[in-house]
Amino acid sequence: MKTSRRSFLRTSTAGTLALGSAPLFGADKGASAKGTPPPIPEDPVADPRSVYFSDFSMAQPVDAISDRKKEGYWMRVDYTSTEGVEGVMLYARPGEACPVMTLPLNLEGPHHLFIGIHYSNNPYPRWNNEGCISVKLSGDPGFRRVAPELGTVLDNGKAKFPDGQDLFKSIQEAYWRTTDLTDQELLFRQAHAPYNDSRKASLANIAWIRAVPLTSEEWEAFEAVSKPRAATRRLAAIYCPGHLSGSTDGTPIFHPTNEEWFVDDFEAYRNSDIDLFIFEAMRGNFCLFPTRFGCTSLPGAPWNPTWADPLGAFSRQARANDMKIHAAIRFIGPQYPVIQEPISLAQLAYYRPMERFAKRDREGNPLATLSIAYPEVRAHWLRLMREALEYDIDGLTLILNRSTPFIQYEEKVVQDFLDQYGEDPRNLPESDMRWVRHTAGYLTAFVEEIRALVDEKPGRELGVIVYGPNRETPGDPYYKLKSYVCDVDEWLRRRLVDIVIPSQQIDDEALQNWSKLAAPGVRLWPDLMPRQQTPAQFTRLARHYQENGANGFAFWDSERRNPRLSEWAGIRRLGHMEDWNVLARESTDWYRTIRLKTLGGFSADNSFRDG
Repeated sequence: MKTSRRSFLRTSTAGTLALGSAPLFGADKGASAKGTPPPIPEDPVADPRSVYFSDFSMAQPVDAISDRKKEGYWMRVDYTSTEGVEGVMLYARPGEACPVMTLPLNLEGPHHLFIGIHYSNNPYPRWNNEGCISVKLSGDPGFRRVAPELGTVLDNGKAKFPDGQDLFKSIQEAYWRTTDLTDQELLFRQAHAPYNDSRKASLANIAWIRAVPLTSEEWEAFEAVSKPRAATRRLAAIYCPGHLSGSTDGTPIFHPTNEEWFVDDFEAYRNSDIDLFIFEAMRGNFCLFPTRFGCTSLPGAPWNPTWADPLGAFSRQARANDMKIHAAIRFIGPQYPVIQEPISLAQLAYYRPMERFAKRDREGNPLATLSIAYPEVRAHWLRLMREALEYDIDGLTLILNRSTPFIQYEEKVVQDFLDQYGEDPRNLPESDMRWVRHTAGYLTAFVEEIRALVDEKPGRELGVIVYGPNRETPGDPYYKLKSYVCDVDEWLRRRLVDIVIPSQQIDDEALQNWSKLAAPGVRLWPDLMPRQQTPAQFTRLARHYQENGANGFAFWDSERRNPRLSEWAGIRRLGHMEDWNVLARESTDWYRTIRLKTLGGFSADNSFRDG
């Protein structure tokens, strides 16, 4: 291995520490998949072979670095850690256009890479899913966002991400990736602000890069358990574009104007076990592509030709990475009246002219969504879906675990029930199974119409995301039909769908039943929730679902998960089912908290106490 002797490259004095929880990659290849993943050690330690890049005052351009607060400059602060690492970290304040920085690595061959971040006490919003900094190697197509991995609870009941002074006086180190570093440089920059709103941006920081060299045997073993191949491509990433369209809470709209934004945002999905990228291209009447029938900003406003086309951009990224892509649709309606952002106004634009087709409660009051019992409503949604299918995509996914219920007590629905049963359903309990089957029939009829649309071009697929947990009666044999009228059993029997994604969880018995009903080739890919888990915890949950009939897995809000570097590093390998034990064991040292000894020349432990 060749290393630079420049002052910015430092080797930790902690090199005498035992390897401890850092076994070789692939060491127990072929072990039983039913093994119990090991617990995360109390204090994971660094591999003694580690090489630290800890003096970022040597990053280029050096004239963009200042030792004090200065508009548009990265600010340098010296530090030492309790493990003996010393260096200079850099910060960049949000709202300032600090330049992209480059750090030569001068390393050769394959290495594990870890990133150390200092989440300092500061006046800016501390946590956001966009992350605080974006990183890439010079050979990468795009930048990766790095976000705090808060919210994960370890098996011992402790929080992985510390709080308060324990956080402010430590470095959070996360495993990023393993790759060949020959002729590679590190580039880093401030992360994009959430919703392109600088008021929500975090303070950017980078404290160190830790590189661990691999022997040729270790590299070969690592590739065997992590390199994607056809048999391991059994994951789906579900991408919610609320940061583009604005969320239903009323956050601002954001239209990127260049393809590079999408190259960066797709970076986390490359070279992984992800087979299907599900992009929510239709959020109600708001479309993430030029549309003739929906809205792309304020109602009536034309598509601006300077905007990049999100569905087109992500389709090109998926194709370039040998990945399937679905356009997803969520059937949302108008939000609370005080929310007057485009995402809500877009729903009013189609709702008001069709208000006579609104869902109705038992008393006849209109709901804020339209009923698919009416052909006119289904025709509107089908028009949007047909537009999406004009792109080079592999199919559609229906988001049916949101905007529920799809049928209520509309006049047509009530009259149809009266004609069949001679009773008014408004006088019956919602649990009456005649009523459940009746309302479920409308959604099944709609699925049939969408299936016909998808089949206009051979080879395209139809997926559904359905709510898994049974909230009312755990023993309900119809499994969630009461609330969401999704008759998955019927859809599987008739092969109306190609992929079923239950979210947030799924009852074992239901999954087993669906597995029996599913024809060969149908994918039952449960969502692995909660979003925040260690790789070992993800493998444990995946194994449980697999034993009950799952043949793959999905990840809701993948755009919010992938900046959590160490957790995403495990997620992207979960298609390697036969190597779950290896993943669970190796990942025990993928995240560490290392105490600072000094910061800015002050004792970290005994300073800053009255902040």
